[in-house]
Amino acid sequence: MEWEKAADFFTEALASSNPTPGGGAAAAQTGAMGAALLLMAIRTTLKRKNLTQEQLTVLQTGENRINDEKKWLSCCIHNDSEAYERYLWAKRLPADNFTRKSEIQNAIEQAALVPAKTAQHALNVLKELKTLRPFIAPIILSDAVCAKHLLQASICCAVENIRANIPFIQNKELVEKLDKQIQFFLESSEEGNYE
Repeated sequence: MEWEKAADFFTEALASSNPTPGGGAAAAQTGAMGAALLLMAIRTTLKRKNLTQEQLTVLQTGENRINDEKKWLSCCIHNDSEAYERYLWAKRLPADNFTRKSEIQNAIEQAALVPAKTAQHALNVLKELKTLRPFIAPIILSDAVCAKHLLQASICCAVENIRANIPFIQNKELVEKLDKQIQFFLESSEEGNYE
């Protein structure tokens, strides 16, 4: 099947000695998979014939929101690799190039900001799951629970990528902001804080 080839290709790319894709792309992919699994649970539930109008409204609204978040998470996969490639490009600039230092700093900042976006989008889906869980058909609920675990893993991995870049960021205000975001992401994604 085509999807199996794509999954194998991405997994092998992660296993290679190339720096991209790396942990940030894996975090975004994991979040996208969590969103996708939740979408499957919603769409399977929507096929049931005995749904009330309230159930239909909640599920369809959630489906639209999660589909948007999944698209953002998919963008973060590419954006993470792009940020690192930009860093490598900046490092190769001649030492006497007056833009070299600022280009390197911009690339490092992006390398931290992309996983912060990944964590936020994964958290958005996790919060949607809280609303949707009671409406999902019991027969497919295990996939929604798997989605929860994937989304939590996405957030944890994204946080590690933010942490990896913080020591190299010179903008103190951005470092403070990222430190606060890390705390927020971890606390918000713990079971009980979003449920």
